[in-house]
Amino acid sequence: MDSSSVCLLFLTLCSADAFMEYAVDRCEFNSSDLTDIEYIYSMYYNRKEYIRFSSSLGKYVGYTEYGVKNAERANKDTSELSVRRAQKEAYCKHNIDIDYQTALSKS
Repeated sequence: MDSSSVCLLFLTLCSADAFMEYAVDRCEFNSSDLTDIEYIYSMYYNRKEYIRFSSSLGKYVGYTEYGVKNAERANKDTSELSVRRAQKEAYCKHNIDIDYQTALSKS
């Protein structure tokens, strides 16, 4: 098995007055085993990441003053955290099974 990782990437874009905000959902993995998958949800404003949820940490982390405030708010919201934590299996597992098998069949 190759030690390189594969990444699924999906973007959501919103733009107003030449400023752009977008969210990126991604799954990083080395195998189809759920314990080897990391789900990451990041939000960007003008190409700068300001907040991220990582399934490895199980919480949000802010990278700007605005992001830190939003991370603190989101980390207090148990329903928000539950939804993000569930995305590792709901969002990543299905797609990774398909992509991983495709990659193995081509190697």
